[in-house]
Amino acid sequence: MEMLLVLAIIVIAAAAVAPRMTGMMRNVTVTSAANTVRAELTRAHVMAMKTGRVQVFQYELGGRKYKLEPWIADDDAIESPNGEEKSAPSLQAKNQAEPVLPEGTKFAAGDAAIESRSEKIAQELTDSHGTAWSRPIMFYPDGSAGDAYIVVGNDHNAGIRIDLRGMTAAVHISEVKDLKLLEEDTTLSK
Repeated sequence: MEMLLVLAIIVIAAAAVAPRMTGMMRNVTVTSAANTVRAELTRAHVMAMKTGRVQVFQYELGGRKYKLEPWIADDDAIESPNGEEKSAPSLQAKNQAEPVLPEGTKFAAGDAAIESRSEKIAQELTDSHGTAWSRPIMFYPDGSAGDAYIVVGNDHNAGIRIDLRGMTAAVHISEVKDLKLLEEDTTLSK
């Protein structure tokens, strides 16, 4: 009888704790996705300074895909060994698998400020990539970037906002919050 009573208490305790554990696991995947985006934004910042080329980060709105590639301007054909524009970096990018966020997460919202120095690049990328991709986030060789924010979320209404400060390219990640509230907040700086 005592064994049955102990087992009943364990089952009741497990039933009470299970929903919280599931919720915590969902929050862990959103946090992991936010950390992935933070790492990629930091990598873009470092690559821009290291290579001396503008780096462009874009993500698929409502999807899991993202990409980081250097911006190759029209006058870069002079530097290309075969005289073709955009030859080397685009071939490398096509041979690599597209990076994605962890399973169960997505890019829920976001925006990037368009500055005068990035307006032409943003227009060309928007025209060539269509509307599924976000507005490009630019990282410059001088160590600065465009102001931007990205909201990463899951299907269970949890999300995290990632803010990028343009002057220093510093990345700030918020706490896990209600995804709908994060999607409604469209201000660029926090």
